[in-house]
Amino acid sequence: MYFKSSVVVLAAVAELVAGHGAMVKAVGNLGGMATALGIDPATPRDGSKRNPDQQDSTRFKNAAADACGETLAGGANDPATQIPKMLAINPTMPQVSQGGSLMMTLHQVNGDGAGPYDCMIDSTGTGTQWQKIQVTQQVPGTNSRSKAKATDFPLTVKIPADQTCTGTAAGETNMCIVRCNNAARAGPFGGCVPMQMPSANTTAGAAPPAAPAAAAPAAADKRAVEFVS
Repeated sequence: MYFKSSVVVLAAVAELVAGHGAMVKAVGNLGGMATALGIDPATPRDGSKRNPDQQDSTRFKNAAADACGETLAGGANDPATQIPKMLAINPTMPQVSQGGSLMMTLHQVNGDGAGPYDCMIDSTGTGTQWQKIQVTQQVPGTNSRSKAKATDFPLTVKIPADQTCTGTAAGETNMCIVRCNNAARAGPFGGCVPMQMPSANTTAGAAPPAAPAAAAPAAADKRAVEFVS
């Protein structure tokens, strides 16, 4: 009887240490799209078991706790190697302006993938220098728990108006990383999403330049926003 009880307890513990939330999509206010590091599009999204449903969920624990976490399937998330691979498949990362927004989809696998989530940004794109940013649309939950399973929730953050991105990857410049995580005791769970700032002078909702008056010299306004692809 003792042996049987021990097996049950160990199984429960094994289930707890698996990841329970995955950031499966991110879109910038200027376009572009990506997922969090470590996401495998082949992972089923209709269940909540450790295998296969939790295999690409990120947990911020162990050596990667202060960086971009780890997944059951791939181990530690490494921006230096994973972002170039992501760019090879999808050359347009989320494009976000100063003062703009990054709109993410958090797939809650089971109960402790719930909100609230805290979010940070690393201007170097390395996952090592975090600054807290504002969450404007939160994942529901209390103390990182809820009854939701296999459910998608929007998670949106506002990028500071004076934000700059200095990271580089696979020839691309102006890269940042946004990290979001909850406070689950078995986690924390969440993910790191790469994003790109096309121009430091691009602001959210900026009005287009006014057309020159008819009597004014015909000096064309050559300013343009350059989207890095």
